Amino acid sequence: MRYVKKYWFVFILLLLMPLLWIVAYFMIDIRLNGDEYLEIEYGDVYTEEGAIGYFNGREIDVNIRGEIDTKKVGEQEVIYSIDNKLGMFKRIKRRVVVVDKEKPVLTLKGSEVMTLRLGDKYQEPGYDLEDNVDGDITDDVIINGNVDVNKVGNYEIVYEGYDSSGNYIKKTRVVRVIDSDISYQNSWDNIDNTPKNWWSGNKKNNTRPETGAGATSEFLKQYDAYYMGSDEKVIYLTFDEGSNLTYTKEIADVLYKNDVRATFFFCGNFIKDNPDLMKQLVKQGHSVGNHGYHHLAMHEYANRDNFDKFKEEIFKVEEVFYEITGVEMDKVYREPRGEYSERDLAILKAMGYKTFFWSADYYDFAYDVTSDVALNNYLQRYHNGAIYLIHPKNRGNYLAMDSFVKEMKNLGYEFGLVRDIN
Repeated sequence: MRYVKKYWFVFILLLLMPLLWIVAYFMIDIRLNGDEYLEIEYGDVYTEEGAIGYFNGREIDVNIRGEIDTKKVGEQEVIYSIDNKLGMFKRIKRRVVVVDKEKPVLTLKGSEVMTLRLGDKYQEPGYDLEDNVDGDITDDVIINGNVDVNKVGNYEIVYEGYDSSGNYIKKTRVVRVIDSDISYQNSWDNIDNTPKNWWSGNKKNNTRPETGAGATSEFLKQYDAYYMGSDEKVIYLTFDEGSNLTYTKEIADVLYKNDVRATFFFCGNFIKDNPDLMKQLVKQGHSVGNHGYHHLAMHEYANRDNFDKFKEEIFKVEEVFYEITGVEMDKVYREPRGEYSERDLAILKAMGYKTFFWSADYYDFAYDVTSDVALNNYLQRYHNGAIYLIHPKNRGNYLAMDSFVKEMKNLGYEFGLVRDIN
């Protein structure tokens, strides 16, 4: 009988154990700190917020299994459990998805804007495609477009790339094919190549000078060259710059605030060294003209033997400017140092250029000219149609510019671009 009672007790215990397990299961709770689903970007830091376990309202320990690798794209999970001697008793999980939203980096070797002459061979400069997850995927770049080097025009080569997460990148290279096959003409030998130095003839009395360097408006016009606009209340501000010691940007900012447009004549290296400034001037509506690549006396190259150098000095400036800005340079030219000959003016005209001298200037080459001196010289020389020659390297010119522009407007003057002079 004793044995029957013992087995009965065991039998009752076996029946109660599942019930006790079920009761205990529902008395245990696990609550996540934070969200059940998280999306984080590749490489970010994952912070484990943990979970809290409860048994009958009392906190108990929670075991955490799993680590999140943020350098691995895809879904991962962290498991939070309350265990007993038989193993995991109750659990919940947090889903963490590591996503890659960063575009691959597509780098075009060489310039994004290229200039070729008719008949040149187009050689692909190359490219690289790097991804933060996939590494070097240059071989996956898709290229569309072609260049007809035998036809003048602008051509686009389009480069596209995807990474393993589907992030897309696109870049375009513009290839400009130009016709610069101008040959030296025999008739140019009959045009005087004697060098002359320009001077304005301005008398500081606000009257229009009749000549400059002994050349009248009528004489210059046959070569599309000018030193003054028409007899109207318009001022033409022009700035010559070839040195990186400059207040060009500051002057441009002053002009922009006063809603004034001007003409800037630049040498090649200055354009090349100041790409952001070139883009700013274009955006603000200024005119950028050619000052020769190396600031040379062009009459020295206005002959058959040196004509290739003459062309290079002009065309190379155009090419550098276009490659930086994506727009054509205005066909306006300023002779370096004002040194010219009739023959080089004739050649420039054949290249499609207008040459501009000046009718108002002063000795502003020194760096230490004060703003008062600059302003006084400006005001002594204004006249209808005045083309001002100004050097931006002079701080006094920059500091006087705002006052000068405002005074001219008060006197009823407008400001124009020399490209509009005919």
